[in-house]
Amino acid sequence: MYLPLLLFLELGSHNVLGVGTGCLLVRFLRFRCESYFRCGSVLFDVKPKVRKADLFDFDEEFNRLFRLITNSLTRLIIVRGLRRTGKTSLILTVLNELGVPYVFIDVREVVRSRRGLYEVLSRALSDFLRRYSLRRALIDSVVKALSSVRGVGIHGFEVVLNWGRDRPLLSELFREFDRVSGDVGVRLVIVIDEAQRLSGPVGVEVWNAVAHAYDFLNNLLFILSGSEMGVLGSILSNPESPLFGRAYAEVTTRKLNRDESLEFLRRGFSEVGIEVDEGELEGVVDGLDGVIGWLTYYGYSRSVGGRDLDSIISDAVGMARQELENFIRLRASRRYRVVLRLLALDVREWGLLKRRLEDYEGSRISDRVLHDILTTLKRHSIIDENLEFTDPVIRETAREL
Repeated sequence: MYLPLLLFLELGSHNVLGVGTGCLLVRFLRFRCESYFRCGSVLFDVKPKVRKADLFDFDEEFNRLFRLITNSLTRLIIVRGLRRTGKTSLILTVLNELGVPYVFIDVREVVRSRRGLYEVLSRALSDFLRRYSLRRALIDSVVKALSSVRGVGIHGFEVVLNWGRDRPLLSELFREFDRVSGDVGVRLVIVIDEAQRLSGPVGVEVWNAVAHAYDFLNNLLFILSGSEMGVLGSILSNPESPLFGRAYAEVTTRKLNRDESLEFLRRGFSEVGIEVDEGELEGVVDGLDGVIGWLTYYGYSRSVGGRDLDSIISDAVGMARQELENFIRLRASRRYRVVLRLLALDVREWGLLKRRLEDYEGSRISDRVLHDILTTLKRHSIIDENLEFTDPVIRETAREL
């Protein structure tokens, strides 16, 4: 249904609709057609959702975030939830439905240097200029404001920030965005996705700038998302954190229950016109435990290549293995690998877990050593308080460590 209308718009509809309207419709329809050409289903599209019609069964979370963003008193919003439970899709969908301008800073990859931070910021600002290229008053004001800041280069829609001595301070960038927002009469939203990845001196630099903006700039709203909930919490609750003591509102994403998971898969396969045996769907739901990101990956892979469940799970485990290996590599102790494997093998009783770890070490270990390992795994939302894995695919991955 979208392709004929897209062709009509591409072939000269600007004369009928006007340049601005025609461009907007072409951009929207290209996105929709790309989604259908990839797998035939918007629901199974593996990219983050940006329209409410494509956001499955998150009405309560959508409405809460919508109300918070439109409340002029809100200064800071935390969107938290386990990995792959739809945080990014929820945020982008609400922002796009509202039509409010936003800068999206993606720090899913750990940023450990100022150079890495400023490269991420450069991409975020470049994406901002492209996203709102048709809102000339806003873009012209932003370009003029950023061009006046030392260490900022702008070439078309490409923004390059220096990271050396003449780098722009984050507080300067926030102040210019605040001034532009006031001048054009809009409230700008700054999203930091997977905010807990900003740690060490780089994290302190960012959180100091956010804290200053929170206190003194009235036209900016910050949204921080995070899946490592214990780490994210420390950014807000640690007395030594620059953001300590700032009031914030919270939205939490969740796993789908069994009925919701089955309905998600049925609806997605209905979109692509594929019939899948109900027994297979139930097996998928049992295995993936309501994690919508993994359910989407299964639906996409099944739709595109007609692949079987075992091969899809094998690929998912491969992706999860990289995440887990990255986590282990950043830990000084090799004991994390052993503890993760033992937990995946259902060794969760404290005494037995400690004895097995001691068997591996060939010597006694203190209770404190095991306590610290388990606490770290909980803070990073790899396991819960019952020492159960929060993600079934991560659990399968840990079995093979």
